[in-house]
Amino acid sequence: MGINLECPECGKRMTPNLAEARVVCSHCGYVRSSGLDSKIAELQQRGKRPEISVAREDDINPRALSLFYTAHDYLFGGDRPKAVETLHRALELQPNFLEAHLWLAKLSDNEQAKRDYLSSVLAYNPGHLEAMRMLMVLNGRMTAEESARSEKAEMPAEVKVAGAVETTQVTPRCPNCGGDLTVDEGSGQVRCAFCGYSALTPKPQSGQSEQLTSALLQRRAQAVKWVVGERVLRCNACGAQRTISAEVLSARCSFCGSNQVLEQDALGSFEQPDGIIPFKITRAEAGERVKERLRGLTERVKGWFVNNKVKSATLEGHYLPFWLFDAMGEVMRTRIDTRMPNDRNAPIQPTYQQEKFSDAVYDIEVCAVQSPPRALTTQLDDYHSGALVAYDPALLARYPAQIYTLDFDKAALEARGVIASQMRRKYQQSEASDEVNIHVMTLIQQMSFRLVLLPVWIAILVEEDHDRRMALVNGQSGKVILGSAIKAKR
Repeated sequence: MGINLECPECGKRMTPNLAEARVVCSHCGYVRSSGLDSKIAELQQRGKRPEISVAREDDINPRALSLFYTAHDYLFGGDRPKAVETLHRALELQPNFLEAHLWLAKLSDNEQAKRDYLSSVLAYNPGHLEAMRMLMVLNGRMTAEESARSEKAEMPAEVKVAGAVETTQVTPRCPNCGGDLTVDEGSGQVRCAFCGYSALTPKPQSGQSEQLTSALLQRRAQAVKWVVGERVLRCNACGAQRTISAEVLSARCSFCGSNQVLEQDALGSFEQPDGIIPFKITRAEAGERVKERLRGLTERVKGWFVNNKVKSATLEGHYLPFWLFDAMGEVMRTRIDTRMPNDRNAPIQPTYQQEKFSDAVYDIEVCAVQSPPRALTTQLDDYHSGALVAYDPALLARYPAQIYTLDFDKAALEARGVIASQMRRKYQQSEASDEVNIHVMTLIQQMSFRLVLLPVWIAILVEEDHDRRMALVNGQSGKVILGSAIKAKR
């Protein structure tokens, strides 16, 4: 039988003093020593029990907390069934007692029971790292060794790969005649340009996102992060081989013209997209949108000072990779009023008012490539994720796509800044002035993300004075972004 360490005076847990053979309540000062000498001697022989901590102990029911510590006394004494029973009693008093759920998961031999306990922890606290690590090991996403490595703060070492990396790829072909496929811009449906074959309408993207915390844990579990500069593309149609840059996801074979879409490379250095938004704006429509923008007042005024008339232009469709982030968090708004009181003789005492709000944001877009320039792609911010369909290499039959160069962990930092700015704008009060300060702080509690390909028309405009400028057209909405002119080299 274990020691009852519940204080009879205040109900909180007492602490055994092994040196003086007595039990003391540090909360109210109650001391009990009679009848414990033999048990304490036994504990002294076994050694000191491992230190067990509880986060936010003051928020826990005192009786439940006492039972939790008593359960560890049973466990230290070798009575595992009694420890489990006592932890269940603690949960009956406080169902959201995270440490009790976590230890029941550790003590259970049943995998489903472990998942249930760990899922309960994550339901109350989605960012609980230990529970997340245990669940990832249980689900086979990490080994025990990788889990131990992920506990370290540092990220894996980045290693640049010398030479081109081998790849595997698919060649979207018509299942009837083997001809080239294309994609209808109106319906987003895959069609054969030769026999008229029409594939099924693309399935909507499921909306399932990766938890940022678990993805970061998985990243930390890896010893190395490979940085690839070039990859080898072997054409499945004619067997030709060539080297392509690390940014290319799909490309036409230079020899036979067949379309090749990368699936993976030998190092597993990139992830496949989760979804794709098909083009809705045709090439002709995109060209007209750019012309209309160039005829606008701002561009005409610029023409008074520089010769910005376009002499020639190219216009190509591309799928660019974007990370889409969803986040839930807590917003703290603090209002500090330093205005003069009505009674001028009264001292000026600032008044503070604090409010808390729970809020969520969805579909924060972060472009995952450096070219086109981020200054332009950050303005392509009005895509509608309701049009996302599940990724299929055949959907790249018409337009080329790029692989991300900005990874999710760095993109998440950018997304956090965007979210904080949105929350400040949303919760900033109009009465803010020199005498009334409004401070808005956002604590992001949970983030998830997915990788998607978004349609963009890229135009290169050459002006009569030989200056060059880039224009982007949102392939879904038709929104036009004009870049600044780059002076021609003399």
